[in-house]
Amino acid sequence: MGIKVGIDLGTTYSAVAVMDESRGRPQIVPNTLGERITPSFLQFTEDGGVVVGTEAKEAFEAGEPGCASVFKRSMGSGEAYCTFYGKTYTAEDLSAILLRHLREEAERVTRQTIDEAVVTVPAYFYHRERQATLSAAKKAGLRVRQLINEPTAAAMNYGADHWRENARVLVYDLGGGTFDVTLVEMRAGNRMETLQTTGDHTLGGKDWDARAAALLEARIEEETGLSAKDSPALRQLVSRSAESVKRQLTSCSTASVRLDLPGYGKYTALVTLEEFERCTGDLLERTGALCESLLRGLAITWRDVTDVLLVGGSTRMRQVSSYLKRISGHTPLSQVNPDEAVALGAAIQACLPLPEYSVIAMQPPGGKGEPPASPVLPFRKPAGEKRFLPGPVGRETPLANALTMRHADVVAHAMGVIAVNAAGTAYINKTIVPANQRIPVKCAEAFHFYTSSHGDNELEIYVLQGTKPPLECHIIGKYVVSGIRHDRRANPAVIRIQYSYDASGMVHVQARQGDGEADLPIREEPVPRDMSRFGRPIDPAERTPAAEPLSLVLAVDVSGSMRGGPIRDALRAMCHFADSFDDYPGDVRIGVIAVSDKSLIVQPLTDDLNRCRESIRSITCGMTGNNNYAHPFDDLRAMLDDRPGRRMGIVLADGVWAHQDEAVRAAKACHRRQIDIAGVGFGSADESFLRKISSGDVRSMLVKQSELERSFGRIAQEIGAGRQGKTGRAGGETGTATWLAVSER
Repeated sequence: MGIKVGIDLGTTYSAVAVMDESRGRPQIVPNTLGERITPSFLQFTEDGGVVVGTEAKEAFEAGEPGCASVFKRSMGSGEAYCTFYGKTYTAEDLSAILLRHLREEAERVTRQTIDEAVVTVPAYFYHRERQATLSAAKKAGLRVRQLINEPTAAAMNYGADHWRENARVLVYDLGGGTFDVTLVEMRAGNRMETLQTTGDHTLGGKDWDARAAALLEARIEEETGLSAKDSPALRQLVSRSAESVKRQLTSCSTASVRLDLPGYGKYTALVTLEEFERCTGDLLERTGALCESLLRGLAITWRDVTDVLLVGGSTRMRQVSSYLKRISGHTPLSQVNPDEAVALGAAIQACLPLPEYSVIAMQPPGGKGEPPASPVLPFRKPAGEKRFLPGPVGRETPLANALTMRHADVVAHAMGVIAVNAAGTAYINKTIVPANQRIPVKCAEAFHFYTSSHGDNELEIYVLQGTKPPLECHIIGKYVVSGIRHDRRANPAVIRIQYSYDASGMVHVQARQGDGEADLPIREEPVPRDMSRFGRPIDPAERTPAAEPLSLVLAVDVSGSMRGGPIRDALRAMCHFADSFDDYPGDVRIGVIAVSDKSLIVQPLTDDLNRCRESIRSITCGMTGNNNYAHPFDDLRAMLDDRPGRRMGIVLADGVWAHQDEAVRAAKACHRRQIDIAGVGFGSADESFLRKISSGDVRSMLVKQSELERSFGRIAQEIGAGRQGKTGRAGGETGTATWLAVSER
């Protein structure tokens, strides 16, 4: 049996850790040289070989050819990172070589096979970077159990030895190439929850190195007259010396660098701590601004933070601790090894059960439409809304076993789709999952409507990460749904799309048609190079044509069994149903029937939805008798028979009707007249009867009373109320039209 490991795939250093289950603690797995961390450097040789780690780092510092480093910053770009001896490598390729080396070294040292690994990534990595990391791990022969955010892993390692209930720890993670800041909370039952995270995956220690190099170049030019602008060899020499300046200044007030300058000879450059801090102050300010942004997002202040935890080798710079103490009032913690904490936390996660999915509503609570029902979770608290913090912080107590810990993480980026606004005039970013939502998470079923003639039609979806307009976001993929079926009457096909973030922060898209249980085929295609049309107003000639006219009749049982709560819930559901059609892009008319001992037209078909809602609210239990001797289908057919476009009746039944056979015959007469019927029942309604009165292409529903509003909302979505999409030709194929995505309601 193999082992599970945690791997910190770092910009400048990487590490591997494994759980020591006898101690209940993770431990670093050193490489075969006995080093606890491995430099993330590669050197390619002319004979096709590759050197990894310390030897490659020394070769880089000596200016030898074939060296590669800092490639983590380019993960997911898909572009060539370097070319050596006729072969080109992407950042993903380089990461795969490094990961394979880490795997092989760990297996040699432990003398065991690695079965699974948890690999760390910056919390602010987008889907593409995460996807590239997974792909690199697969190329390296690793089976990845999960990706975990680096500050999350560090917090787990810290919490194992320093658990304090109700503590709120801000994890300040400044690595060689990336920066993340995350706030975690330790809760009862050894539960740790990430509250919010943000960051910048193009900000890290290498930016401080670049400033140190600029200082050296200026000093050399001033004192020798040599300019790095005119000498690539000099610039490379100075660049290799910059990290030495940074390291010396972590313990000394002056750094000294001895260089053999081309065309000049031996030279010693001096850089003071004051100079270095002055020229890098803006970089620290950038990290501080992100910390402040995180706190504002939770509507809390530094006073609500218990501790500041430093993670990442670059936090060893003295200016980091002094700056954070000044802005936060906290002396940063140093109880963890900043180079090892991330790998150790990943090793803990590798042995914990994977978290379960939660489900969220597509729109925030209080918005128009159906409210979320259990187990649907609402959106997390929006920015500016005060988060109620728990009680006083408990005493520090190490966990007896790190594997008793449970953690809930969040995703840094909102997920959305390119959509069309309600007016059909512009493309927008429709948020599906908000930023800082707990993962893994699925959105509640989102219905997309597809209108076309018969043919091999497809549904086209562009998924985004971010909250800005489409072209200012990361467009992570073009997902094309195929296999869509059309009925003989060419009615719109109802396609259900579900979006999700998995535990690794990866985006997934699933599609089903109507009530089908089988997933429709989805292929992911490259995002077109030219997406400029999504930044321009939609040409009037290309706008979605008005939907076909729609005539609806709502028939509600008002017999004695509906008295009290049932009638109130039914009428409320009907009113919300009418709300759904306020933005319907075509002509819509709704009528209302009350039925028990007789059928009564309470509201003839009207396009005045306010009047329709008033008529619904006027209905009372028993207004047409207390028994169920009648049916509404004759009146329903008379109201709809001569109407153009789509015609539909929705019949709400409670209990068993006295003359169900007669009602079924009348319903089928409606079917023959191309009038769709949807039967909805609750209480003691007869499910078989509901199926018989419903049209062949319309699903009947037997639901709980508490689910009436949700059921009516689902019918509204299937009809297309407020959910119309944008149509257009796909690939120039005749007769093939595609939906872009849902529009804003």
